Amino acid sequence: MIISNPQRSGYAFLLSVLVVGAISLAITTSVLLLSTSAARTGLALKHSSESLSLAQACADHALLSLRSNSNYSGNEILTIGNGTCEVLTVGGTGNENRTLCTEGLRGDTARRIEILVTRLLPSVTITSWQEVTDFVSCSY
Repeated sequence: MIISNPQRSGYAFLLSVLVVGAISLAITTSVLLLSTSAARTGLALKHSSESLSLAQACADHALLSLRSNSNYSGNEILTIGNGTCEVLTVGGTGNENRTLCTEGLRGDTARRIEILVTRLLPSVTITSWQEVTDFVSCSY
C-alpha cells in the first residue's frame, strides 16, 4: 500500500510556481529592454535624417546668399525647427572656385555637407556636393 504525502506535492507545486514565475519575469524583462533599445535606435535614425535635412537647408541658404553676394563669408548658425545648422567660412573669392561646408545638428547627431562650386554666375555650377564625416576642403 502506497501512501502519498500531501506536504511533498505542495512543495513540488510551490517550486513549480516559483520556476515558472522566474522564467516569466526574465522574458518580460528581456522584451522591455529590447523595446527600449528599439525606441532609442528609431530616435537616433530620426535625428540623423533631420540633421542631414538641416545641413542641406543650410547649404541651399549659403548658395543663395553666395550667388546674390559674392562677398558672403558664411560663419552663421541658423535655427530651424528643433535643430540648428551652421554655415562654416566660405572658401575662395570672386565668381569661381568656391567652397561651402555646412553642418546640421539635431540632438546628439551631426551630419556634414561639403560643396565645391566651380562658378556662381551666370548660373551656379557645382562640381561636388557630398556628405562627409570630416571636412577636408573646409579645414582652413
